Amino acid sequence: MANRVLLVDDEEVNLDLMEQLVTAEGYEVMRAADGETALEMVKTGKPDVIFLDIVMPQMNGLEVLRKIKTSPFSYAIPVIMVTAISGIEERVKSIQAGADDFITKPFDRIELGARLKSLMRLKSIHDRLESNYLTLKEMQKNRETLTQKVVSDFQTPMKVIKEAMDAVSQESSKLSAEAWAKIEPALFCVDMAITMADDFIRVMTMEQDQLKKAYESLVSKQHLTKPEE
Repeated sequence: MANRVLLVDDEEVNLDLMEQLVTAEGYEVMRAADGETALEMVKTGKPDVIFLDIVMPQMNGLEVLRKIKTSPFSYAIPVIMVTAISGIEERVKSIQAGADDFITKPFDRIELGARLKSLMRLKSIHDRLESNYLTLKEMQKNRETLTQKVVSDFQTPMKVIKEAMDAVSQESSKLSAEAWAKIEPALFCVDMAITMADDFIRVMTMEQDQLKKAYESLVSKQHLTKPEE
């Protein structure tokens, strides 16, 4: 399936021009003439890249951008802000809101194509990263479930043995010195084994947390800050 590009502009002539340039690059085009429609299409159409005009009535481009970048469902979609203003102020505001790139009207086909391909690669890297993370997360979950079962199966008989040996130790006065000399270190070994099993579960939990942090670090390096879910 072809990559999808969402074009957002309140001027039909601009949408027509962008559509010609984007389709010429081999991408599928979605169009929205206002912010509300754009946000709905982001949810239903799942575009790979968005061209977003800054100056629009009702909901301007910066408002739309903030909503896209603060949603856990769309934060990773690269957004190219489209502006006819060459000043720095609008660009700074866009960067603060999460913009990934800019393009200035009137459009240059070569520039548009280059920026589009660059962000398509960025989105593709993120998607592969997300897919790999989810696969690793599922594998880790299965491993954790299996390990916890094994540890639990191990702990149960060990605790039974410990309880029995504790009961015997309560009668240590009735035991010979030779018998107690064997039971005392055995009790220590059982306690140590149970502690090791508990430690193993804690290590598994730490590994899961480290996997999550590693993923979030890689996402951050791609300049795609994931919002809180």
